[in-house]
Amino acid sequence: MNTACEFRNSGERAQNRINLGWSKCHGFSLPAPSPQTLSSTFGFAKCLYPLGEGLRAKVFTLAEQAQPAALVRHCEKGVSPTKQSRKSTVLTGLLRSRRSLAMTCQAFTLAEVLITLSVIGIVAALTMPALMANWQEKAFSTAKEVFDRRLEEATRQMNVKEALTGYTTTETFVDELKKYLKILQVCDTDPSSCFAPAITNGDGSETVETKDLKNSSDLNKGNWGTKALGVGLINGYTAILSYNPDCPVLDIGAAGAQTTSCLSLVYDINGKSKPNKLGKDIYTLNANPFDTCGGVKIGSLCVSTSNETYRSINTCDGSPYISYDSKGNANLYCSNNYWAGAKKACDDIGMHLPTESELNMLYQHKDELAMSGYFWSSVEYSTNNYYAWGQSFPDGSQDAHPKNSGINVRCVK
Repeated sequence: MNTACEFRNSGERAQNRINLGWSKCHGFSLPAPSPQTLSSTFGFAKCLYPLGEGLRAKVFTLAEQAQPAALVRHCEKGVSPTKQSRKSTVLTGLLRSRRSLAMTCQAFTLAEVLITLSVIGIVAALTMPALMANWQEKAFSTAKEVFDRRLEEATRQMNVKEALTGYTTTETFVDELKKYLKILQVCDTDPSSCFAPAITNGDGSETVETKDLKNSSDLNKGNWGTKALGVGLINGYTAILSYNPDCPVLDIGAAGAQTTSCLSLVYDINGKSKPNKLGKDIYTLNANPFDTCGGVKIGSLCVSTSNETYRSINTCDGSPYISYDSKGNANLYCSNNYWAGAKKACDDIGMHLPTESELNMLYQHKDELAMSGYFWSSVEYSTNNYYAWGQSFPDGSQDAHPKNSGINVRCVK
């Protein structure tokens, strides 16, 4: 097929461009332009190519005619350069815009950097405390679970080997517990030597000094009658614990949660480090150091739920419970001093014999406390140290009784 390229424009410069176009219209038959064509005031270029039975023409603008060689190539392909020119113009504009934008946005100003850093700092200040609190709470919870599992496993193994019960003191129990749980330190005199100096309750309204947690009653187990020991364990755990000598023998297959029922303890999962707060890093097992009555509350007085069992002790060896007469002679009843034995029994569970006024307060609630008979007070008879004051609960009278008398004891604190 033969395609004809026809170029028309006006003026000498246009003629030169047309001639250039002709020279590059390879293999085409180009009609010679007439003077009328060259002098046409409305110049145009037209590309003719076969279409079916005739020719199809494409007309190009003067701007497109400024590059005849390109126009000829478009004629050869049968493609109008008009759209190509427009695309090239748009792309060129975009490239220029991007180069201009890159030149004008090469860096941030100091003010912009400071504003950005300020915003980041504010966001961090608002979010970091909450993130840290959540992380610490999760860490405490995990540490608590680890301690609980270790203690349960230790007491379970003791139970399997029939070594969980039969101890009369917390000290002897802890000596055996060392074989199953890694205990690094035992504080039998002052629990605070192995523990934080004080414990705060959940809402921060009350604080208990750990040096006062010396007996099972201080851990809210008033009837156990055993001391509370401080212990330091591996991985920084610390605890104050007391053992129940009346703990029943459990079946070999008893679950770990049951084997821990022989103990009352307060434990700290991060040692002496803060916050030392109940429910945060400090937890309890069969204990509540903030409700240490373990008995019946009568006003501000805590009364044990039952009469205390005691025996006489020999105070003739200069023990703190010895009494002397006005001449400095030892109490004639020192070899069988029941009053001294009653006083020691209450001291051993972290309580004391009631004073005369406290004993009379108990008399006012004798039915509630189920008290009957005669009871010791902590007050010695002032004119004769062979005697101490007591009270009759049948009628409420108070009088002196010989210290070798074995009358009832109800401890208070």
